Amino acid sequence: MCANTLRVLGNPAQIDIYTRRDRTAYTPCEQPFVLRDTMSFEDMFYATPPWFEKKNIGLHTERDVEAIDRERKVIIVDGQEVPYDILLINTGAINKIPDIPGLEGERVHYLTTELRYAKQIESIMPKGERVAILGGGVVALEMAETLVSKGYSSVSLIVSSENLLSQQLDPDMAAKLEPQVSSNGLSLHLSTSVVRAETVKDGVRFFLSDGEAVEADWGLIAKGIVPDVELARKAGLKIGKTGGIEVNQYLQTSDPSIYAAGDCVEDWYMVNGNKMITALATHSNRNGRIIGRNIHFGDTVPFLGSLNTFGTEIFGTTVVSVGMTENTAIREGLKVLSVVRKGTTRKKMFQGEDFWAKVIADPDKQTLIGAQMLGPREVSRIAERIVLMIGEEIPLGTISQYETIYSPPLSNAYDLITNEVDILISDLLKAGESVKWS
Repeated sequence: MCANTLRVLGNPAQIDIYTRRDRTAYTPCEQPFVLRDTMSFEDMFYATPPWFEKKNIGLHTERDVEAIDRERKVIIVDGQEVPYDILLINTGAINKIPDIPGLEGERVHYLTTELRYAKQIESIMPKGERVAILGGGVVALEMAETLVSKGYSSVSLIVSSENLLSQQLDPDMAAKLEPQVSSNGLSLHLSTSVVRAETVKDGVRFFLSDGEAVEADWGLIAKGIVPDVELARKAGLKIGKTGGIEVNQYLQTSDPSIYAAGDCVEDWYMVNGNKMITALATHSNRNGRIIGRNIHFGDTVPFLGSLNTFGTEIFGTTVVSVGMTENTAIREGLKVLSVVRKGTTRKKMFQGEDFWAKVIADPDKQTLIGAQMLGPREVSRIAERIVLMIGEEIPLGTISQYETIYSPPLSNAYDLITNEVDILISDLLKAGESVKWS
């Protein structure tokens, strides 16, 4: 995105991209959908080698960047020196490797952003009928659905947290999703961890903290990621407390000639500036465009931060989350008000569908700080409206007065989000607070 932005702006600089992968310019989030035959590996690519040639961008695949010499402004690539004026680091993230005895061997696999690992999983899927997945995040759930669609007779999710999608959903919202997951043939083991594993004939046995054992033909580890900062660390660049590369508002590292983007960067929450890691495709995409503009215009476009805007579809239910969960806000010492309600996208006679929404507010600032929804795909569009409400810190009293689009075939005259905001306002008034109406 950075390289393309520079070319769109008419920047004539020499641009070279170095990657250890054999191919690049694809969307890793699409891998589970390739594995369930919804799309092909080729469908994942948004740019091909001829595109790079047309843009006059040097693409160097299967090249290993070993080191950065900041004093001499060169990178070491497979033992050779390559000079730079400005450098962008986008090394991504690596899988968390759990410290579990016996968790190794050819029957234990990780799904990463590299396609070769997805192709390995593609090759082993037809050879099994039982899988154990360690993790309860989006990759774990999407892969679980993939394996169910492939006819697996046993899919076990072993989740150390108390609920699924614990980074995106509070327990009260996850509780509305979990029965649907279970009804589709998944065996859920919540608040449970694997204490050890062992290879057995034709499979792997996982021993759980609750005393149970799960036997499977193979295991998939989806315990999250950590920023890949080794190259930056060796170069002496500052690493933040979250483990990501520290950057300023223009996404420059501690060396002004070096920028960093994507999953390897320490991000911050847009509203309060608290540091975080945001491993989202849209986050990386925006980072690249901002850096391209700053290289071209000279560090004038600040990165605003992230709202950790998330969405996925699990067994036909769209799950979206924006901003903080209630649990996160409480951990960070905030007072919160929240409300959970069920509504419909429109009246049933117009094919309206049910959905659940939770909104979370800061009673002191009287602004929304988070939202979660479960329902049809339409909820993702509703959530995008809330992104601006949170990011711009629009007062609840103002949100309540916003008009919304209404026609019986399209929506409801009193939409669910406005209704929930009005409930929060009523809670403030009952507590004797003076409401900010604008």
